[in-house]
Amino acid sequence: MNAGYFNVTSTEILETLWVWTPFLASGFVWNILISLAAMLIGTLPGIILARMRLAKHQSLVHASLVVTELMRNIPTFVFLFYLAFLIPVEFEFSGQVYAFPAWLKAALALSVAVVGFVSDNLHAAWRHWREGDHAAALLFIPSWTSYLLIIVMASSTASVIGVDEIVARCNVIIAAVGRDELMLWIYLYAISYFVLFCFPLSRAMEAVKNRMQTRASSALSKKKRES
Repeated sequence: MNAGYFNVTSTEILETLWVWTPFLASGFVWNILISLAAMLIGTLPGIILARMRLAKHQSLVHASLVVTELMRNIPTFVFLFYLAFLIPVEFEFSGQVYAFPAWLKAALALSVAVVGFVSDNLHAAWRHWREGDHAAALLFIPSWTSYLLIIVMASSTASVIGVDEIVARCNVIIAAVGRDELMLWIYLYAISYFVLFCFPLSRAMEAVKNRMQTRASSALSKKKRES
């Protein structure tokens, strides 16, 4: 590791990070918004595919499985670049010119993985529900929330197409302060935002999921005893 990264005092590091904290925090808000948009965009077609997989017509089932498999295997980072070049920066409609924001392109790219996730997990949840195992079916909710956290982590890739999120703002700060030795500490500080946001929610969802699984097991055992 470059020794220059440690050629800076803790006071300088803390002062720099403190001054730029509001700037980075507002950038992280964009990461969260992009992730929520990706989950919402991807959930709707995922619901449709999951419903098609329960259809009586085999042609619908086969088509939904093919699309789900495709969604699972599209690399979102590559697809992000594809959308960045495919979708114009602005478009004209009814004589008015509208901008197509880069953050929406990022959300669309990330939503592809969400489609596959929802199709698989909601399909399983609906099967449990039909079988009367409602507790197991409701496990979809904490699973969906946990997947949101994965998308939050992946949202940092949006910086490569010019989205003004936290990683892009780290680059702005590094250029503004003009000191390469602060680069490591700025990026580590940015990482802490993801850790502090995702880790507690991940543990909370894990606890909720474990409690729901325990209830589902208890309900299943009770049903077996009664039968």
